Amino acid sequence: MVAIRWDAMTRGHAEVLMPMVEAVVADHGYGEVDLICVGTGPGGYTGLRIALAAARGLALATGLPILGVSNFDIQHHLARRTCPDGPLAVILETRRSDVYLQIYDAQGVPTGEPEVLSLPDLEARLVASVPSLVVAGDAVDRCREGLVATEEIQVWMPQQHADAGVLAELGALRHAQASTVPPQPLYLRPPDVSTPAADRQRLRG
Repeated sequence: MVAIRWDAMTRGHAEVLMPMVEAVVADHGYGEVDLICVGTGPGGYTGLRIALAAARGLALATGLPILGVSNFDIQHHLARRTCPDGPLAVILETRRSDVYLQIYDAQGVPTGEPEVLSLPDLEARLVASVPSLVVAGDAVDRCREGLVATEEIQVWMPQQHADAGVLAELGALRHAQASTVPPQPLYLRPPDVSTPAADRQRLRG
């Protein structure tokens, strides 16, 4: 890892993102960059749009290839450093009462589509997959506290927070395998936005 900047933020991403990018490449310049990687979600609607717009703008300005990686895959890649074998469930925070879930088989292939689940539904899905399932992700602590049948799930990994370094590592591996995928946002629910009141009045008029 040549350079990294990371900060856990709940707001203000648009203001700090590009200065952080410039700080990362300051000592080497874009001429030393091979690939632009961006996390594609799931996550907050606004944050995803900011990240994708910035990555696409950089790719357009520099002519560099761009690759998108889901947050599930980032967490899965990080978890495999500790648990290289067996099926693995990744649970991600939604900042609500539910969570995002993706289950991978022993070969690292998703076993179905990602889901948004309440804690009771998550519990049913996880318990149905034990005893071999390992559970990882950034929602592990909340889910482990909120589930009744935690004793039936044998392996809970410590809660992990994936930074840009993990994204870069996974992106580099995929780029080397010529598996560059244009980034598309992974939305598992519609955005929490509504038409401004003035616009609603005009639409009714």
